[in-house]
Amino acid sequence: MYRWHRRRAACRGDHQSAGGFVLWNRVYRGFPNDGDGKLRTPPSSLLLLTLVPCCLWAGDAGAQGLDYGQYETLFGEPVTISATGKPERVSDTPVSMDLITAEDIRRSGARDIPTLLRRLAGLDVSHASTSISDVGIGGYIRPLTSRVMVLINGRQVYYDGFGVVFWPTLPVEMPEIRQIEVLKGAQSALYGFNAVDGVINIVTFDPISDPVNAVQTRFGNQARREVAAITTQPLGERAGVRITAAGDHAHDVGMVDKSAANVAYAKNPNRRSASLDAAVILPDDSKWRLEASHTDVTGRAIAYNAFLDARLVTDSVKGSYTADTAIGRMDGTVYYTLVDVPWGETQPVGSVHNYDSTLVGQLSDLFKIGPADSFRVGLEARRNAMTSSILRGGTIGGDLTAASLMWDRQWTPAISMVNAIRYDYFQLDRSGPGTVRDIYTNEDFNRSIQGISANSAVIDKLTENDSLRLSFGRGLKLPTLGNFGLLQHYVPQYSGRYFYENPNLAAAAVYDYRIGWDHRVAPLDATARLSVFHDVTTKYVGTANFLVNRTAAIVSSMVPGSVTNGVEFDLRHKTREGWIWGGNYTFDRLHEHFDQGLHDSLPEHKINLDVGYAWGEWDAELYGSYASATKGVIITPGLPPKTTVGRVKSRTILSPHVGWQAMDNIRLELAAENLWPYQDTLPQRMETSYYLTVTITY
Repeated sequence: MYRWHRRRAACRGDHQSAGGFVLWNRVYRGFPNDGDGKLRTPPSSLLLLTLVPCCLWAGDAGAQGLDYGQYETLFGEPVTISATGKPERVSDTPVSMDLITAEDIRRSGARDIPTLLRRLAGLDVSHASTSISDVGIGGYIRPLTSRVMVLINGRQVYYDGFGVVFWPTLPVEMPEIRQIEVLKGAQSALYGFNAVDGVINIVTFDPISDPVNAVQTRFGNQARREVAAITTQPLGERAGVRITAAGDHAHDVGMVDKSAANVAYAKNPNRRSASLDAAVILPDDSKWRLEASHTDVTGRAIAYNAFLDARLVTDSVKGSYTADTAIGRMDGTVYYTLVDVPWGETQPVGSVHNYDSTLVGQLSDLFKIGPADSFRVGLEARRNAMTSSILRGGTIGGDLTAASLMWDRQWTPAISMVNAIRYDYFQLDRSGPGTVRDIYTNEDFNRSIQGISANSAVIDKLTENDSLRLSFGRGLKLPTLGNFGLLQHYVPQYSGRYFYENPNLAAAAVYDYRIGWDHRVAPLDATARLSVFHDVTTKYVGTANFLVNRTAAIVSSMVPGSVTNGVEFDLRHKTREGWIWGGNYTFDRLHEHFDQGLHDSLPEHKINLDVGYAWGEWDAELYGSYASATKGVIITPGLPPKTTVGRVKSRTILSPHVGWQAMDNIRLELAAENLWPYQDTLPQRMETSYYLTVTITY
């Protein structure tokens, strides 16, 4: 299914423009050139230039974009468009999905999104520091890697260069989130490459129909202080703009090994964020939306006992347009994201400076043929480029073009099905002089990868209280640009070897099979869900030892994959007044064919429980979780460095929360996270946190 192709081209050996911070210059640096200073426009960039005016085109529109609040009132429950592109009840969607509402967020007292996500069945959250988390779905999670696509209103926030989601860089505050949609299993045909374990889509309130005006402050131990200000300004009845600014600070705590070499890498996490969300409904009822954001984050992370300090500056702008036309509902989106790492210090390789840019254009048409069949045709073009101090001014980039087709069929009033297929074509390239020790030429990077992903899901509403879901997904996982083309030299304490990335890496296929049963437990006014899944990953990007120029070296290579089998059970009762309660249990067993001594590390048993009560102006909740013991890897620097497998003890978390609506516009919350410390990785301990939150709405 995947084929490498070689394209003959002249070796490019020029330096890219060093540039400044002007937007166009940043865009320019993302495009390779042929040594004469002239842009060489890649194929996907040509498609991008074609898609941009298409995304800005308006036809005879008949309806505005989705009004979540209106549909939620109409259906009597939260709605989503994530599975089919059209509004539907979450209980009606064929795709396996969990949803966290704004009310869930308010009553949880959670400070951040990963803290919320760990409450769901089938999700794993581990920590690389007090501020850096990794989130996995379906049993696979590794430090500073991601197989889950994270979106904010449809914009991907994945750091393409290294395949990481840095959660503190997300420019969204908890009070402006309407809902968080979690789709489980391979979703590449619906969402694109790398959505191989699932998708987390964060949906914010609409600045036209859902104004948010709030100031939120939070103070706690560990010198925690946070502030966020959100204001929404209506511009008539058919336009609005929301502006958000936030700042966070805390002390860096929880370092297990406090040797002098490690303590030198301690870094207090700091975050600054600003965002704008504007929308307008035109006279023909079509809708424009513009989103822009800036985050500046510093902090420390640790993976396998190797420390990293870095500053990440992320800028993004997104424009979208929706119109109902004579040929269906047209959606066009263009967004551009810049991730600048002006400085980074790592124990294994020393100082680094990286710069990553992503330009994406998407166009889709959703239309009906007859009363029971809906289709969506989509096109996507993507240009991603990364420069690094390691590349000595050069650029490694990739152009992706894709076409997709979705078919949604209502077979009977009780049975519906959604099917999707997508074709991706990825073209790799590199420009610049490379490094002295480079074993590859720029011509070696003139290669492409092709792949097909597919999804199929069906729901059968067996009775008024029972629903059965069956789904299959074939996802496509591409190596990162860093996997393809960064050369690193480890310091002597970490072997002193050269680490060669590899332009000959291939894509991996991920197969996911799921069956789920939902049952309405009427006597308890609760919903029970039982799910069973089987997940197969054909291969991973791993490492192998080679002799390069008669010197021992480490080279990236494809290694055998893994198999995961799991069961999830969830039982939950929700209400705005009185008791709320719920719990879930997850069993998943991971078998990695190439596990580097981890021996299938994964907490096999996970339990989440929560109980709360709301009365008058008060509400309280107690959340607890348990995860069984697992294993982790520790790398001890030395001559030579030593790698050992250690035991991560089982952990129990208990987090209480009390909220008081002191006045109509003032809410006070007192919460604690982790009443006793715990570890979900060997080198990082999560300490107990207490904090007071004050929210003023206006």
